[in-house]
Amino acid sequence: MQDFQEIVKKIQKDLNSVDELILSFSQGRSPFIQEISHHLIRSGGKRIRPILLILSAKICGLENDQRVYNLASAVELIHTATLLHDDVVDNSEIRRGKKTASAIWDNKFSILVGDFLFATAFEQMVKSNKIEALELLANASSIIADGEVMQLENSHDLAITIEKYQEIIYAKTAILFSASTQVGGIIADASNLQIQSLKNFGKNLGMVFQIVDDILDYGSKEEVLGKDLGNDFFEGKVTLPIIYLLQNVNHPQKEFIKKKFIDNLQNNLKNNDDFQEILQLVEQYKALDFCKNMAQEFASKAKQDLKIFADSQYYQDLISILDYSLKRLF
Repeated sequence: MQDFQEIVKKIQKDLNSVDELILSFSQGRSPFIQEISHHLIRSGGKRIRPILLILSAKICGLENDQRVYNLASAVELIHTATLLHDDVVDNSEIRRGKKTASAIWDNKFSILVGDFLFATAFEQMVKSNKIEALELLANASSIIADGEVMQLENSHDLAITIEKYQEIIYAKTAILFSASTQVGGIIADASNLQIQSLKNFGKNLGMVFQIVDDILDYGSKEEVLGKDLGNDFFEGKVTLPIIYLLQNVNHPQKEFIKKKFIDNLQNNLKNNDDFQEILQLVEQYKALDFCKNMAQEFASKAKQDLKIFADSQYYQDLISILDYSLKRLF
């Protein structure tokens, strides 16, 4: 498996074109738009979504095309705007190991700059002159917003099912992965079969990525996770490890878990002793093993999705990104 940075290095020229576009959007705008935009762009994000779009276009035979850079910048702007809004909703203080924009500045500024980034993303979509790509990314943006609302409605629901959880993470995360890979095929005028395969690959990769994120909140180090460890627990957010626990622990343990999550919501206090007790239950019931198996099932589907493509550098790059997403667990 290639190192993720090796993939980045190979398409660095493409990514530089995307970054130059993104940084140019805030020029001549208000000082806060410039400051917050530059903070976000330079905060260490991996650019996975634009990388996926670029590689998907390349695997279909399209190289060095300005429309690819316009659309790659659009998906990164959409993603970045959702992060700004997420951090306000979640009251998050750490993102990618650094202070969030809402922690440094003000929630109002974060929301408005997020709106600016969304609007700028749509400007870039229009420049591609590809109506199918515009329709797809517009629809994906709508689904993401719907997913965020679904998450807000259900994130503290202690009776949430695994099926509902998967529906939410598809809308919240996997849809933009899927749109990125699908748009890469569309802009390259690939066959319908290739576009569908890229769409499915992106979806399954996105599911892997979000499940792994939720696992890491209960089994990682803060420097790996890029945010506060146990953030989901302290926010009373019910994710896959806890959903699995609640379905498998005995009654007293279930009541204990419910009480701790309710306490977190009501008191907004970080009790590390409570978190350690939850971690003991996670280990006792092998909750993370269950979650890892689910992530690996989606990864297997993603690898199957790509099999219609001949082996090539770009095929191997896409597979390596999938492997990298799983590697974060080990």
